Amino acid sequence: MKFCPRCGALLLPRKEGKENVLKCPKCGYVERLEVSSKKGYTISEAANTSSKVKTTSIVSEGGRRFRSKEEFEHEKEEYYEIFLDLMHEEEGEEGGGEES
Repeated sequence: MKFCPRCGALLLPRKEGKENVLKCPKCGYVERLEVSSKKGYTISEAANTSSKVKTTSIVSEGGRRFRSKEEFEHEKEEYYEIFLDLMHEEEGEEGGGEES
Protein backbone atom coordinates (compact mmCIF):
# COMPACT_ATOMS: atom_id res chain seq x y z
CA MET A 1 0.00 0.00 0.00
CA LYS A 2 1.37 3.34 -1.03
CA PHE A 3 0.24 6.88 -0.43
CA CYS A 4 0.41 9.93 -2.67
CA PRO A 5 3.49 12.09 -1.97
CA ARG A 6 1.52 15.24 -2.92
CA CYS A 7 -1.74 14.95 -0.97
CA GLY A 8 -1.42 11.78 1.14
CA ALA A 9 -4.36 9.89 -0.43
CA LEU A 10 -4.19 6.16 -1.06
CA LEU A 11 -2.74 5.34 -4.50
CA LEU A 12 -5.02 2.96 -6.41
CA PRO A 13 -3.83 0.47 -9.03
CA ARG A 14 -5.03 1.34 -12.55
CA LYS A 15 -4.27 0.15 -16.06
CA GLU A 16 -3.29 2.92 -18.46
CA GLY A 17 -2.69 1.53 -21.93
CA LYS A 18 -0.51 -1.57 -21.56
CA GLU A 19 1.07 -0.32 -18.34
CA ASN A 20 -0.09 -0.82 -14.74
CA VAL A 21 0.24 2.30 -12.60
CA LEU A 22 -0.68 3.60 -9.16
CA LYS A 23 -2.89 6.67 -9.49
CA CYS A 24 -4.10 9.15 -6.88
CA PRO A 25 -7.89 9.61 -7.09
CA LYS A 26 -7.67 13.12 -5.61
CA CYS A 27 -4.85 14.97 -7.33
CA GLY A 28 -4.09 12.66 -10.29
CA TYR A 29 -0.48 11.83 -9.33
CA VAL A 30 0.71 8.75 -11.29
CA GLU A 31 3.48 6.33 -10.33
CA ARG A 32 4.63 3.34 -12.36
CA LEU A 33 4.11 -0.05 -10.79
CA GLU A 34 7.24 -2.09 -10.37
CA VAL A 35 6.83 -5.54 -11.90
CA SER A 36 9.64 -7.03 -9.80
CA SER A 37 7.29 -9.07 -7.63
CA LYS A 38 4.82 -11.60 -9.03
CA LYS A 39 2.33 -10.94 -6.24
CA GLY A 40 0.18 -7.95 -7.18
CA TYR A 41 -1.99 -5.68 -5.20
CA THR A 42 -4.76 -7.17 -3.13
CA ILE A 43 -7.22 -5.39 -0.89
CA SER A 44 -7.93 -7.02 2.43
CA GLU A 45 -9.21 -5.97 5.82
CA ALA A 46 -9.06 -7.84 9.10
CA ALA A 47 -12.27 -7.58 11.09
CA ASN A 48 -12.10 -7.30 14.85
CA THR A 49 -14.76 -9.74 16.02
CA SER A 50 -14.00 -9.33 19.72
CA SER A 51 -15.60 -5.89 20.02
CA LYS A 52 -19.34 -5.87 19.43
CA VAL A 53 -21.57 -2.82 19.43
CA LYS A 54 -24.72 -2.98 21.52
CA THR A 55 -27.74 -0.97 20.57
CA THR A 56 -29.38 1.39 23.01
CA SER A 57 -32.53 -0.68 23.43
CA ILE A 58 -30.61 -3.80 24.42
CA VAL A 59 -28.37 -1.95 26.88
CA SER A 60 -31.20 0.03 28.47
CA GLU A 61 -33.47 -2.97 28.87
CA GLY A 62 -30.74 -5.24 30.21
CA GLY A 63 -30.76 -7.59 27.24
CA ARG A 64 -34.54 -7.93 27.04
CA ARG A 65 -35.57 -7.32 23.45
CA PHE A 66 -39.33 -7.87 23.43
CA ARG A 67 -42.16 -6.48 25.51
CA SER A 68 -44.70 -8.75 27.13
CA LYS A 69 -48.15 -8.91 25.58
CA GLU A 70 -49.62 -6.97 28.54
CA GLU A 71 -47.09 -4.15 28.14
CA PHE A 72 -47.79 -3.99 24.42
CA GLU A 73 -51.56 -3.82 24.95
CA HIS A 74 -51.14 -1.11 27.61
CA GLU A 75 -48.98 1.01 25.28
CA LYS A 76 -51.48 0.52 22.47
CA GLU A 77 -54.29 1.81 24.70
CA GLU A 78 -52.22 4.85 25.72
CA TYR A 79 -51.45 5.69 22.09
CA TYR A 80 -55.12 5.32 21.18
CA GLU A 81 -56.14 7.72 23.97
CA ILE A 82 -53.55 10.25 22.82
CA PHE A 83 -54.77 9.85 19.25
CA LEU A 84 -58.37 10.50 20.30
CA ASP A 85 -57.37 13.60 22.29
CA LEU A 86 -55.49 14.99 19.30
CA MET A 87 -58.41 14.29 16.99
CA HIS A 88 -60.81 16.11 19.35
CA GLU A 89 -58.42 19.09 19.52
CA GLU A 90 -58.23 19.26 15.73
CA GLU A 91 -62.00 19.03 15.39
CA GLY A 92 -62.36 21.85 17.93
CA GLU A 93 -59.96 24.05 15.95
CA GLU A 94 -61.74 23.34 12.67
CA GLY A 95 -65.17 23.85 14.22
CA GLY A 96 -64.08 27.16 15.79
CA GLY A 97 -63.06 28.49 12.39
CA GLU A 98 -66.39 27.63 10.77
CA GLU A 99 -68.53 29.36 13.41
CA SER A 100 -66.95 32.78 12.83
